[in-house]
Amino acid sequence: MDSLQIPNISSIFPSYPEVRLDMKEKDVDRMFHLIKSDYRAYGLSPKGLIISFFNASTFWLVVMYRIGHALHVKRVPLIPRILRSAGIIFYGAEISYGAEIGPGFRIAHSVGVVIGTKVKAGANLEVFQNVTIGGRDQERNGQIKPIIGDNVTIFTGAVVAGPVIIGDNVSVGANSVVTKDIQPDVIVAGAPARPVGKVEVAHSLRSMSV
Repeated sequence: MDSLQIPNISSIFPSYPEVRLDMKEKDVDRMFHLIKSDYRAYGLSPKGLIISFFNASTFWLVVMYRIGHALHVKRVPLIPRILRSAGIIFYGAEISYGAEIGPGFRIAHSVGVVIGTKVKAGANLEVFQNVTIGGRDQERNGQIKPIIGDNVTIFTGAVVAGPVIIGDNVSVGANSVVTKDIQPDVIVAGAPARPVGKVEVAHSLRSMSV
């Protein structure tokens, strides 16, 4: 398989600019590698994967994000927007195809989750319902959205806003508001969020082992 040819959308929708896409084998492999890592993060078995399709597991929301992001990187118009809209309609969550999220992405409960464009997150990000990760009309050295490290869990109703950096192995408590940088290996809570404890084993890693 040398390349995956995708029809030119401008022939169907003339208002879109000319786009020619050659998804090389390495691009397809990377997308499937990420989806495989997400599958492991959800702890699904082959049988569980089939069942998850019929019970609308949030795993499929993550899959839609992965496909949308891969196509967005290749400058394919329209389809990433359709996939994002499908996530809103079927899962009540808006995950921008412009966000960059590492392997092992897991959404515990999807309703109310918003992850904005240009958000960057490392491996094993875990989010719960009503979490917002995005900007707040502030810039720092060209950064406008959060940068999140590996093995971070963001619990129900928390907000991570602006050009902040969250270190590895952090747990953000329910309804917390993060507007400043967070050091690695801590639990934060409150509005504004402040350290309230240390993380021994990251929650997202414990969730994967259950």
